[in-house]
Amino acid sequence: MLRTLKSLGLGLALIAATSAVLLLSDLDRRGRRTAPSPAAARLPRIAIMQFASSALLDDATAGILAGLLAGGYEDGRTARLRRFNASGDYATANTMARDIAAGGYDLIITASTPALQVMAAANRDGKTVHVFGAVTDPYGSGVGITGPEPGQHPRHLVGIGTFQPVARAFALARQMAPGLRRVGVVWNPTEHNSEVCVKAARAQCRVLGLDLVEATVGNTSEVPEAVRAVLSRNVDALWVGGDTVATASITTLLSTARGAHVPVFTNDPTDAARGALFGLGASYFAVGRTIGDLAVRVLRGTDPRTFRVDNVVPERLALNDTVLAEFHATWTASDEARQLAASTAPPAPAATPAPTAQPALPPPPWNLRIVAYNETAMSEDCTRGLKDGLARGGLVEGRDFTLRVLNAQGDMVTLSSIMTSVRADQPDLLMTITTPALQAALRQSGGGRIVFTGVGDGVQAGAGRSESDHLPNVTGITTRSAFSGMAQVLREVLPGAHRAGTLFSPGEINSVLYKDWLAAALKSEGIELVAVPVTASAETADAAVALCRERIDAVCQIVDNTTRPGFAQIVRRAGDAGLPVFCFETNQLKDGAVLALARDYYQAGLEAGEIGVRVLRGASPATIPFANTRSEHLMVNPGAAARLGLTLPAGVLQRAEIFTPGKKP
Repeated sequence: MLRTLKSLGLGLALIAATSAVLLLSDLDRRGRRTAPSPAAARLPRIAIMQFASSALLDDATAGILAGLLAGGYEDGRTARLRRFNASGDYATANTMARDIAAGGYDLIITASTPALQVMAAANRDGKTVHVFGAVTDPYGSGVGITGPEPGQHPRHLVGIGTFQPVARAFALARQMAPGLRRVGVVWNPTEHNSEVCVKAARAQCRVLGLDLVEATVGNTSEVPEAVRAVLSRNVDALWVGGDTVATASITTLLSTARGAHVPVFTNDPTDAARGALFGLGASYFAVGRTIGDLAVRVLRGTDPRTFRVDNVVPERLALNDTVLAEFHATWTASDEARQLAASTAPPAPAATPAPTAQPALPPPPWNLRIVAYNETAMSEDCTRGLKDGLARGGLVEGRDFTLRVLNAQGDMVTLSSIMTSVRADQPDLLMTITTPALQAALRQSGGGRIVFTGVGDGVQAGAGRSESDHLPNVTGITTRSAFSGMAQVLREVLPGAHRAGTLFSPGEINSVLYKDWLAAALKSEGIELVAVPVTASAETADAAVALCRERIDAVCQIVDNTTRPGFAQIVRRAGDAGLPVFCFETNQLKDGAVLALARDYYQAGLEAGEIGVRVLRGASPATIPFANTRSEHLMVNPGAAARLGLTLPAGVLQRAEIFTPGKKP
């Protein structure tokens, strides 16, 4: 009996053990379907940090991701990847680096010299292996790397350098323009990568007998004025090297140079597509692939101490034939240069669709996104207009589409994170509000369909060469202010006016353009524009005081994202000086402005929403030219005028709407 019970007990134990194994196996399978399994929680955690959003660094990061994927590390399946972007801000970068270093990651990857430096400082104890790339001169970057050999770098810090071919770029420029004598450059002396490139440029200029005309900047907001200062010194061309500040401002730099009819050459091949005459540098996607491949080897167990830190420059030349044609009298591309450009051009994608035959959209319900840079009355009006434009086109939310509205609250880091999530979500249509949101979408959203509004100039924002020749996935409605009309109204209200003033933001391309366009319009009426720069919203009040001391007859405030939050301060300081304020947004009349000649942002959003419906129903954005909103709205505030002792002409009152306090304009 005892022997039988023992046998039975052994059998039951075996059955129980087998059942447990089967049950655990089934739980594992079900867990993979419904929730992260314990194995998923142990996936390697990888942090990827880039210092700023630029074509160069975006390409490098894309290459890193491609290298990791090729090595078997796919986010969510075989690895946990998290991307960070400091948007060019050192304070943000330092905070971000400290969080990453303390975040328990298995591997840290950085792109750019500033990202390498701040991360190396945060990870000084070497608890996490750090792989770097897209760095001009790692040996001189101050992070403990003294040379290329395995024993010449910290045990936890490995990567590659990519020293741009500065000397070759200048030699090519001289070959293309034998009469070249003076070359301008704007650079940030606090960046080691920029400093070594400028030193290389100085040396090559001495060899070639060229003068290098330099201006230094500390951040992107200083770039426009620095470029204008260099251009005023009769340079024959501008050059952009490995400077993070200059590359982050490349659109502004190119448009300013274009206005002065001065060509630009750079060490970034992707700049040729943006309007540079040529770009000679590295293929940063290929650089990123090399970084990703190195990271894969580390993840698979190779000792970081065994790696070299080599200079990797997969050279590429890109020419812009349109710009070359504009400067054909002084610049020509040799057969040798064209052969190099052809031989180093990236291969075309296997199935690149024609601009008019983009991949068909899936059937409804469609997945839509609206992204705005900041939360203002303008953004709210544009958002309402976009929604109503979709409804006017016969689309019903919930039935035909789902919609998420995202707002960066005026923060570039947040905007970058939003665009990263948009790229991951792959919406059927992305609708952007304001120039910063459009530019972020162009850099980061992944090439999906984009319809924009609330943008001063889509071309200057980087979305195309002209209103009809633009990127095939982008179209929209611009809201360029009525500058000529405003100049005429200002002259009508103030017949004796000689000088008007405005504040502008040098770091916003739309603000710089608006300032220049207003200056031209006022000049046609015999009025000089005095413009005072503002680099942050907190400076608005002080800048307004400085502006009012400039012997102006009125303030005519342009629209931008920096001055908009402090508009009431502008009115208050102008009122203290007895000066009327003219503006381009009707909602600003409530703060005490005398007159507004405004585009209707709701109407602009409505027009853009209608375009969105056309795109969703199959129209290619490439076939829809950019267009300025058809709306224009004149409104006056007689109460504000009376407080200043200003009499509004009868002709203006007859054709204007009267502002009523407490009533939404």
